[in-house]
Amino acid sequence: INRAWGLALRKRFCLTFDFELQAAASNDAVLLSLGPQHSFPLEDVPAFLRSHNVQEAVSQAVLRSPMFIARWRWNLNRSLAVLRRKGGRLNPFNIQRMEAADLMAAVFPSLAACQDNAPAGPIEIPDHPLVSQTVRDCLEEAMDLPQLQRVLDRIHRGDVTCVSRDTPEPS
Repeated sequence: INRAWGLALRKRFCLTFDFELQAAASNDAVLLSLGPQHSFPLEDVPAFLRSHNVQEAVSQAVLRSPMFIARWRWNLNRSLAVLRRKGGRLNPFNIQRMEAADLMAAVFPSLAACQDNAPAGPIEIPDHPLVSQTVRDCLEEAMDLPQLQRVLDRIHRGDVTCVSRDTPEPS
C-alpha cells in the first residue's frame, strides 16, 4: 500500500507543483523528502489523492519505474514472446533484454521513445494484453492498489487519521 501511495504522491507533486521529489515507502510509513524551497502544510498531503483518482496517478508513475520493466520482461518470458532458451541453449540475458526493448518499442512506442521529445501530460497506455498484464501485475501484485483505494476512502470519511511529521532529517 505504501509503495503505491508514495508513487502516487510523487506523481501528484510532480504534476501539481512541477518539481520532482524523492519518496520512499516502508511497511510503516511514506517518507517524502522536500527541500527548503518546497513549502506547504503537510496536513494537506492526504487530500492530494482520492480513491477515484489514485489508480491513474499510480499507473502513470509505475510506467517509469524499474518495477514495470522487470515485470514487462517477466511477462514476455511467460508468454514466450521472448524465449529464455533457444536451440536448447540459454538465451543470454542481454539478448533477452534487447528483445524485450524491441517489443516495447513495437507495442508501447510512447514509453520507449526519447523522453526529451515526449509531449507533456500523461502517457496513453495502449490496449495490448502484455501491457495490460504488466500494469495489472505492478498495481495488484507488487503493490496493493485496491487496498490503497479502501484506505483513502477511510481517510476521507474520517475513519483513519493521518499523522504528518516535519523533521529536519529523515527518521
